[in-house]
Amino acid sequence: MNSKTTDLNKVPFKMKLGFSIADVGFNIAYQATALFLLFFFTDVFGIVPAFAGTIILYSKIWDAVTDPVMGAIADRTKSRWGKFRPYMLFGAIPLGIAMFLLWQSPQISQTGKNIYGLAMYILLSTMLTVVIVPYQAMLPTLTSDSKERTSVLGMRSVFSIVGTLIAAGATLVLVDLLGGGNVRLGYSMMGLVYGIIIAGLALFCFFMVKERVAHKQAGSKASLKQSLMAISKNRPFIVLLIGVLLGVTAVSMQAAVINYFFKYNLNNAGMATVAFLALFVVAAAVGTPLFVWISKKAGKKNAYNIGMGLMAVMCIFLFFFGEKNIWVTIGMLIISGVGLATNWLCPWTMVADTIEYTEWKTGLNSEGIQYGIFFLIMKVASALAGFIVGNVLAKTGYIANQSQTALSLLGIRINLTIIPAILFVLAIGAISFFNIDAKLHKQMVEELEAAREKI
Repeated sequence: MNSKTTDLNKVPFKMKLGFSIADVGFNIAYQATALFLLFFFTDVFGIVPAFAGTIILYSKIWDAVTDPVMGAIADRTKSRWGKFRPYMLFGAIPLGIAMFLLWQSPQISQTGKNIYGLAMYILLSTMLTVVIVPYQAMLPTLTSDSKERTSVLGMRSVFSIVGTLIAAGATLVLVDLLGGGNVRLGYSMMGLVYGIIIAGLALFCFFMVKERVAHKQAGSKASLKQSLMAISKNRPFIVLLIGVLLGVTAVSMQAAVINYFFKYNLNNAGMATVAFLALFVVAAAVGTPLFVWISKKAGKKNAYNIGMGLMAVMCIFLFFFGEKNIWVTIGMLIISGVGLATNWLCPWTMVADTIEYTEWKTGLNSEGIQYGIFFLIMKVASALAGFIVGNVLAKTGYIANQSQTALSLLGIRINLTIIPAILFVLAIGAISFFNIDAKLHKQMVEELEAAREKI
C-alpha cells in the first residue's frame, strides 16, 4: 500500500469532528419535534389533537416518497464539491429557516392553523431529507478503511447523543427563558435558536469535510426488483422490522405524552424537563454500556428483549403509581431510561447482521435498500405514535389548557403506560423469532469471506 492510499484511509481529526458534530443539529431537529411538537400543536398553536396527530402521520408518508427520491438524486449529482457535500451547503440555511417556521403560531383561523402546521412540518421533513440523506451517504467517501469508518461512527454517535440531550433538556428551558412568560414567543425564539444551530453545524460540516474516495461498484448491480425479492426472503429482517415498528412506536408514544402527563396529571409542567433528562441521560450514561455488556453475554436479541421488558414493567408501575408522587414517577422513568438504551443500540447492530444474511442467502448485497427500508420503519413508528396519541386524546375529551376530566386524564395515562406496555410485549414476541445468533453470524461471515476470495 503506497503512502497516498494510506493518507486517504486515515481520516484527520478535524474532518471526523466536522462530519460528526453536524449530527448534533440533526438530532436536535428530530428529537425536538418528537418530544414537543404534538404538545406545541395542541396546547400552544391550538390545533385539535386528532388532526395534530394526523399531521405527523402525513409527514412520514411524504418521507416515504422523498427519501428514496433524494437518494437517487444525490447518487447522480456531480459538482466541484462532490456528490453529497453540495446539499450541506445549499440545504443548510433553508433547513434552519424551516425549523424556525415550524414553531411559529400565527393567529389565524382554525383551518389556517391546520394548513400551516401541515405545510411547515412537511417543509421541515423535506429539508431534513434533502440534507440528511446525502449526509448519511457521505461516510464511505471519507475513507475506505473499515476501522476508520468505525472510528468516525463512534464519534458521530457521541454527538448524536449530545443532540438528543440538548433537545430533551434545553427546549423548555429556552421557551421559558426567551419567552419571558409568553409561551408563544418562547417557542418561536426556541425555533430560531435551534434553526441557527442546525444550519451553522451543517455549514461547518461542509467546510470541514472533503469527499476523498470515489467508489465504483464491481460487477453488475442488482435491480430494484431483484433486491426486493432478496429482502423478502430475509426472515430475520422482516422479524426485526415488525419488532422495531412496535417497540419504537411505544417509546415514541411515551416521549410525546410526557409533557401532557406532567402538566395535567401531575400539575407540574416544569418537571417535564427533569423527566426527559431522567430518561435520556440514564439511557446514555448507564443503559448503553450495560446493554453492550448484556449483548456480548446473552446475545443482541435477548438484550433487546430485556430492555423492552424492563420498560413494559415500568409502564405498569407508572399506570398504578405514576400519579402518587412526582419523585416516585421520576424514579420509575430513570429505571425506564436504562431499558430505553436498547432502542438506541440493539436495532442498529441487528440490522447489520440481516444485511449479511441477505448476501449469504441470495448472493446479492442490498445494503442501501435495506437501510432505506429500516429508516422508513423508524419514521413510520414515530408517525404512528403521534397519530395514536392524538386520537386517544380526542376520544377521551381532551381540551388544551383547561382542567381535564377524569376520562381525559385517564386517556393521557393510557397513552403513557397501557398502550406502550402492550406494544412492548408484542415487540418482544416478534423479536423472539429473530434467529441470527453469534454462532450463525460467525458461520455467515466465514462463508461470505470465502466466497468473496473466489471472485
